[in-house]
Amino acid sequence: MTLQDLGAIGELIGGVAVVLSLAYVAYQVRQNSKQIEQNSRHLEASMYHASGEAFSRWWCLLAQDEEVAGLWHRGVVGETLSTVEKVRFNGLAMILFAAFENGFHQERLGAIHRHTLEISRSTLSKMLASPGVSAWWAREAHRSFTPEFVRAVESLISIEQPAESGENAA
Repeated sequence: MTLQDLGAIGELIGGVAVVLSLAYVAYQVRQNSKQIEQNSRHLEASMYHASGEAFSRWWCLLAQDEEVAGLWHRGVVGETLSTVEKVRFNGLAMILFAAFENGFHQERLGAIHRHTLEISRSTLSKMLASPGVSAWWAREAHRSFTPEFVRAVESLISIEQPAESGENAA
């Protein structure tokens, strides 16, 4: 066997090794892609669960305590509240809007689907249409929430108000 024949065999073995290496790399990439997809689904499910938990805890505050529910109702409709009641109403509103803001940012980061956030939109719209919550929002929004969230909520308010005006005219 000549040196040239040995070189050709070496090239053949090298070519087979490259093909096998590429096949192995492709297999690893596919496995990693599956793992990333699975991790993404787990993260999304976790964020959906956390978002639901935040709202559930808030609703439980109202459902479990008649005094808190009454306070929230009086604040929402714009009744005059005592100093302590104002602090408590502010706390309830902050908890609720912090959950809304969390969902907003999770959606922007791609951790939850947009339709998950859309579920909260009708609740948010109804709350912002009430005198007490709209006054609270006007006072607290710019100092308590991110500018992106404030713009999104205020955009929602401006979208909803023409519809309300049309309903009142009918």
